[in-house]
Amino acid sequence: MPLPAFTVLDHVMVIKVYEVMDIASAAHVRADLHRALRGCRGPRNVVVDLRSRCATSACVGVLKDTQRLADRLRLRLLVTAPHPLTRRVLRITSADGHLEIHPDLPAALQAV
Repeated sequence: MPLPAFTVLDHVMVIKVYEVMDIASAAHVRADLHRALRGCRGPRNVVVDLRSRCATSACVGVLKDTQRLADRLRLRLLVTAPHPLTRRVLRITSADGHLEIHPDLPAALQAV
């Protein structure tokens, strides 16, 4: 089942990721994220809203791959990480140096 996505005010696509991105789910989450980015016709800003309390190295890899695709498509990618453990993993892996990370969806939407 594809990830839920919706558009806010015609200029931001929000993609909610509820499941833990681990080695078992990474390939299909990556495919869904990339499909959503390639299908993004109006909004030039995309928020990946991580809703899971856990992030793994597979999650970091998916997000970095998605950032590279967003760069090629000239999209601005923002990531929300509302759970402290998720933010910690993104910080420890230095993903926060490559990704625009926000603590929650309102903060990401305000940054756009």
